[in-house]
Amino acid sequence: MNQATSETSNELLTLQGRINELERQLAEVTAERDVFKHVVQNAPAVLSRITPEGDMIYANTACEQVIGMSSDQVRGTKILPLLYPGELWAQVEEYFRIAGSGGDVRDYEMTIRTHAGEDRTLAWNSYNRFGPDGVLVEVVSFGVDVTERLRGEADRKRLQDEVIEMQAATLAELSTPLIPISNDIIAMPLIGAIDGARADRIMETLLAGVIETRSRTAIIDITGVATVDTKVADALIRAARAVHLVGADVVLTGIRPEVAQTLVGLGTNFDGITTRANLQSAIAFAMRGERSGHADPRSSL
Repeated sequence: MNQATSETSNELLTLQGRINELERQLAEVTAERDVFKHVVQNAPAVLSRITPEGDMIYANTACEQVIGMSSDQVRGTKILPLLYPGELWAQVEEYFRIAGSGGDVRDYEMTIRTHAGEDRTLAWNSYNRFGPDGVLVEVVSFGVDVTERLRGEADRKRLQDEVIEMQAATLAELSTPLIPISNDIIAMPLIGAIDGARADRIMETLLAGVIETRSRTAIIDITGVATVDTKVADALIRAARAVHLVGADVVLTGIRPEVAQTLVGLGTNFDGITTRANLQSAIAFAMRGERSGHADPRSSL
């Protein structure tokens, strides 16, 4: 009898020890769960649990602030149509299509409309829970508000585009510089290659300068133009004729000997355009009102 009592007592002690251990483990699990719940509930990211039908299961504090309702108030309701009205709904369909196909969503950006009517962009990540039959049961999603980051990127892109535009305008201005010599004379020294786009800028800048300054003579200096071919010669002739149409004359200067030979070989007709050897002589010519042996450009072009 004493032995049986002793054995029973030992079993009870062992059982009590197991119970104590289980209670200790349960307390640890409960504490960890409470910590996890606190972290999830108060995380700055928007966290939600939603069924494939769109019924809300859970929303943390950040999510409650977006939707304007508590988790208890929104539980079981179809909140998504309110958050993604009109044209925003297509994002939801694509989101659940990805989730339903078995793929987790990673940094999927969606624009959401808050209860205050403000559109915010969130980058969503999700964990998809499937049932034993392989059917999607629940989508656990957490989203990070990237609205300000996207706005910053858009601002930087806008500033970058403005800088590029300003640089392009500066380069265009430098490629077609217009220098006032006197009240009646302007000069355009050209350097480098002349393609179709630059030829158009030359004409536009020259015409605008003649009209704005009311100049009577426009000097085009091609000393720094590396290659003068048929296209360049044609651009110069067209510019001269355009200037003539607005009531001014063109003096072409800086034609080097090898360029002159090329132009002769090309059969380029510069009749009606006054030429001078260099910019200095062209300016002197224009200021004296001197006319060379060439015919008056006004009557020849």
